[in-house]
Amino acid sequence: MLACALGCGVVLADSAPVKPAMQAYDQITVLRDQADALVDPKHPDPAKLKQAEIVLQKALREMDQPVIDGLAEGNVYLRYRRYNVLYDLVHLYLLQARRARALDTIDALLAIDSSPGEWLRDPSISGPLSDEPRYKAILAQQDSADRLWHAKSIAVPYSPQLSEAQRIAGLSLFWSEAKYNFVHFDHVPQLDWDQTYLDFLPQVITAKDTRAYYEVLMRLAPLLRDGHTNIYPPEALQDKFYARPPMRTELVDGKVLVTRVFSPTLVKQGIHVGDEILAIDGIEAHRYAHERVAPFESSSTPQDADVRAFSYGLLSGDKTQPLHLSLRDAAGATRELVVLRGDYSDVQSPVAFAFRMLPGDIAYLALDHFESDASVKAFEQHLPQIMNARGLILDVRYNGGGSSNYGLEVLSHLSNQPIPTEVSRELQIDPVDRARGYPRLEWRKLPDSGEPYLKKHASIFGGPVAVLIGPRTFSAAEDFTVSFDAMKRGLLVGMATGGSTGQPLQFDLPGGGKARICVKRDSYPDGREFIGKGITPDIVAAPTVADIRAGRDPVLERAVAALRKSPSMASPSHGGKS
Repeated sequence: MLACALGCGVVLADSAPVKPAMQAYDQITVLRDQADALVDPKHPDPAKLKQAEIVLQKALREMDQPVIDGLAEGNVYLRYRRYNVLYDLVHLYLLQARRARALDTIDALLAIDSSPGEWLRDPSISGPLSDEPRYKAILAQQDSADRLWHAKSIAVPYSPQLSEAQRIAGLSLFWSEAKYNFVHFDHVPQLDWDQTYLDFLPQVITAKDTRAYYEVLMRLAPLLRDGHTNIYPPEALQDKFYARPPMRTELVDGKVLVTRVFSPTLVKQGIHVGDEILAIDGIEAHRYAHERVAPFESSSTPQDADVRAFSYGLLSGDKTQPLHLSLRDAAGATRELVVLRGDYSDVQSPVAFAFRMLPGDIAYLALDHFESDASVKAFEQHLPQIMNARGLILDVRYNGGGSSNYGLEVLSHLSNQPIPTEVSRELQIDPVDRARGYPRLEWRKLPDSGEPYLKKHASIFGGPVAVLIGPRTFSAAEDFTVSFDAMKRGLLVGMATGGSTGQPLQFDLPGGGKARICVKRDSYPDGREFIGKGITPDIVAAPTVADIRAGRDPVLERAVAALRKSPSMASPSHGGKS
């Protein structure tokens, strides 16, 4: 029985102990799979459907046991296994034409989670129940909740002109969502959010059109000083705000430099890596960044702000408006160029997830992003070379994030021990306490937050590792860095990270715009804060102007030098059994 397995403390051979909650989760999953194997929706067999019901009811009884029920309170995955089983039963009852029983089970589902998403309107549910008054009442209740949380009456589609009421409503929506959900108000103690609302109100009232409205509104989110809290213009206006030539710029040693050029057209025009941008549209480059770019860019740290002002946003703007650049080359010669923001047909993207073997049998892999499993596939594609390498360098300097799980999958190839993960908290505001005159802000640890990650492999890479980081290391890439650092698995080399991660609450705004507000704050497993600060490297290294112009990568060079000093580099192979 499940309870016996939990009480007996089952441990997998040659691995860390499996937590009791996950043991329960796995065994409930086995029962779900058994029931699923008995059900054929196209050709339902009454006898097999009855057997499947018995199995699923058994799963519910197991979860009703006090020990399992207690474990579920602290484990969201196990808690929602009950939801999954009830969901299976709804479909089972409908296949048996037991509509009343299906509706009772839907009520039980909504008691667990009142926001069921789209499944409640799936044809497999709506078809058999469409004429049931109880089902219609459930849908009406869901529509009411949807109107409350999604503000569809306010978030109207794009139009070149929005009414004054709609413009005010959009400002009010962002202001109110932030006031009650933004998790980092303690990072902006001098900000009077109510006064900010009053300051912006006349500006949105006088905005002449939707573009002007978003030029005002996009200045609001950056006041909260959080990289995961933003306002974005409508898709129809993207080319008015975000068009930019295919080149990369950076602030290096106080100079605004061209660091990458992705179009031969620009090269022929006379733009080269290492050129210094002196002025943009007749305005000195630093002043242009601070006055024309920074007010629209949300950021969590000074280094993050520099990236957004001098890299991501510096040359962005209206596609129809060319840039007038004043440049100075390495020899000191100056020149003026007019550069288009778009319509380049020869853009050459850099190699994705670049891999190479460096001298001394050191493997290098750039983990460009965690937006998909491409990073995991790239790592596993090169795993044979990595396993035979004497050292490993993982580069997340340009990784803007995605899903933390992909980063953990990569890290699981470096250790057979559970991997520490960040601790997450959410803001708690108690309206009853406010009514009693005791308003306060509290942060509650999320269930399962900080739970170690464990995925077993036949062998792991046990050699020395360095991770390259910088101010563009952001969001899920910082979660990756936190876990790697907490593993004590190797060195962090480079510059401080962007200092921003978390869970954004996303919602629509009037005219087709989008907004997001950070509602989750993360820290190291031991409580150390990095939001608003960045993660500090073990070895500080940064490129100079001379490095950029010579094509050198001093961060990579420092990492290679550090690995070569590692005593374990003497071993030709570091593959280990897990």
